[in-house]
This record gives sequence, C-alpha cells and structure tokens, in this order.
Amino acid sequence: MIRDLQQLESAQPFSFTAVEGLLAVEHALHEALRYVPYCESHRKVWSAPFTTIILEACSQLDSIWKATAKLNTPSLKENDHTNIKHHHDRFGSFVAKQHVVFFGNESPSLITPFADWPNATEFAAPAWWQAYTALKHDRFSNQSQGTLEHAVNSVAALLLAIVYSGQCDLAIVTASLLDTGDYNPWAYSDLIRDIPNEIHPKVETKLFAHPVGVFGKECTLSHDWRGNSVRFNAWWALNSKKFTTVKSTSS
Repeated sequence: MIRDLQQLESAQPFSFTAVEGLLAVEHALHEALRYVPYCESHRKVWSAPFTTIILEACSQLDSIWKATAKLNTPSLKENDHTNIKHHHDRFGSFVAKQHVVFFGNESPSLITPFADWPNATEFAAPAWWQAYTALKHDRFSNQSQGTLEHAVNSVAALLLAIVYSGQCDLAIVTASLLDTGDYNPWAYSDLIRDIPNEIHPKVETKLFAHPVGVFGKECTLSHDWRGNSVRFNAWWALNSKKFTTVKSTSS
C-alpha cells in the first residue's frame, strides 16, 4: 500500500515511533483491564498502572502534536512554549467532534476525549489532560487522578491525535491499522483524515476503532460498513442511525 519510494523516504521517523508508542500504551491498558474491567462503577477507580498509562499517553500526544506543529510552522523555535491551548488552536478543528469505539468491555462504549472542544474557538482543558498535568507535577499527592476513565480517554485521544496529525499515515498503514474493507481507502486521498466516508475508512487497534470522516458532518452511509472487522460491523449495524442519514431511494 506504499504508493512510491518517495513517500517512504519522506515519511517522518517520529511517525513510526508515535504509532509504536500508541500500541505499547494500549497494551498496558489492555493488561490493566484484566484486573479492573471497564464499567460505570469502575470509571473512578484509581491505581498506579492507570497513572502510568495517562502520563505516557498524554506525553506522546503532546510530542506528536509539537513535532507536527514544527513541520507545519517552520518559524517555531525549539524553546517556544507550546501547551494544550496551542494544540487546541492547531488541531481542535480536526478532533473536537471525533468519537472512538472502545471494545475494552462486554458492551462497546463510545469515547469522545475532546468533547470539551466543541469548536475551534471555545477552549477548555479536557478532564483527562487536567489529570495528566496534576500527576506530572506531583503524582503522589494527586494519585487519585489516575483513574480508569482518564486512562481510557488518554489513549483514545492519542489515537485521534495520530490519525489527524497528517504525519503518521504511512506508519498507520505499515502497522496494518487501516482497514481496507472492499476498497483501498488510502488510494483516494493523500491523507487518511481526508478520505471520503463513502470509502469506509477505519483505523482499528486491539481496543479501539475509529471510522474516519463520519462524525461531525452529514454522513449518508448505510448500516453496512463493509469492513474486515466483525466486531465493528456489528457495532455499526446497531448504532449507525445515530450518526448517519441514509438516503432514500425511489422505486
């Protein structure tokens, strides 16, 4: 699925590190879920493993967006202070309305890590990011911020940051995270985030799935996603009406 050698040569080395980091922190979350299953009564449960997951996921998110910002804005200097507000201003329009399907429990859940960013002009630090900041400054005094809920949202946010950075597409494809379904969706656009939804692009990992181009805009897909993932297809068939407007056909 690599289009040409030039594309491979121009891929940013940090993009492969970012995807590898996502898979590593997701593995840690998967292991933690063996002991504390994700459910309503467990969302506020806190523990040291969740703290580690939050710190690692948010640190990676911060790094991938800083690296992308430097590529997009060469005038940025190494010592320029970049915070979550700057990330919102640069990437909020891409991720604010995006959802991720979480398959880490018996009943799949819809995770919206950037729900506090309704649009590109209104900003509020997400709760999981506030937890990260508190834990980074003093993980002992703020250990109760290391909750299961914040851990899941942090990893989901990292997935979205990678997909919508516009710099990690080749790494995503190389890691076999892009579901090709009945098509080769990557052949329809230079960036995964710009693939039209009718091509059914979807990025899926062990715990998460994200259909690209569906949320935050009018979508006319049927309940049949035509992907290679049975679990996602089953979830989509039950939930697609919440997010799509199926075009009627005249006989």
